[in-house]
Amino acid sequence: MNGAAPAGAPAGSGTAAFDAIAPTYDASRGGTARAAGFAGQLAPLLDPAEPVLDIGVGTGIVAAELAARGHRVYGVDLSPGMLAHARGRLGARVAVGDAGRLPVRTGSVAQAVSTWLLHAGPDPRAVFAEVARVLRPGGRYLVIPARGMRPTDDIGRIVGALEDRLDPHGTRQDSPGLLAPIAAAHGLRYEGPASERPAVFHVSPEGMARAIADGRLFTGAWQIDPADLPLVTDACTRLRALPEPWRPRVREMADFVMVFRKV
Repeated sequence: MNGAAPAGAPAGSGTAAFDAIAPTYDASRGGTARAAGFAGQLAPLLDPAEPVLDIGVGTGIVAAELAARGHRVYGVDLSPGMLAHARGRLGARVAVGDAGRLPVRTGSVAQAVSTWLLHAGPDPRAVFAEVARVLRPGGRYLVIPARGMRPTDDIGRIVGALEDRLDPHGTRQDSPGLLAPIAAAHGLRYEGPASERPAVFHVSPEGMARAIADGRLFTGAWQIDPADLPLVTDACTRLRALPEPWRPRVREMADFVMVFRKV
């Protein structure tokens, strides 16, 4: 769930951030249960007779769940710290590599996947260009976005507004509306969403405010500029001003798979 340097940043900048959070990354993102859910969405869309390239394999937690379902998975990630965990799960089938400069032969891949990658800072144009290069004609790229469908409850409206203010050009968004035209420009046709899976969370406004203030809301590569701290403070204040800020809200989201095919 990582795999490329943030757009416009040196390769080491995002890498160091992910190296630092690698020991706690899985637990902070739902652990094995959530990874198994993602694998359950991806597996029916994959051909078990063909290897799978996991771009941004991260700690290998989703790849390991795919392997447990009979898929032969190879992974690429830019963070040595994350890959140290992935090697424990996948052995030598992982390698250090940038999603925008894949260490993979042209036209050698039948199917590739990414889970929670394209919101983390890589230039999606570079990623899709590389995916188009390594895929065979007819090959597919399956993407589970992190921010494809944002909740619109009272917490979601405040957090969404904060994300928009911190990211006015949408470089951290990974919705179909943003990615489909980029993919098409590189010869990858968006075939629509698949394997939608509802997800329910219980989070209070106070809990969300703490997560934002502690820097736990955003991925490790999304570094908040000191000049933007007033925006973060304002969002936390607005969250705590909601009715009954200690009461957990039932928050509904939907995880889904975006399917791209090389034409």
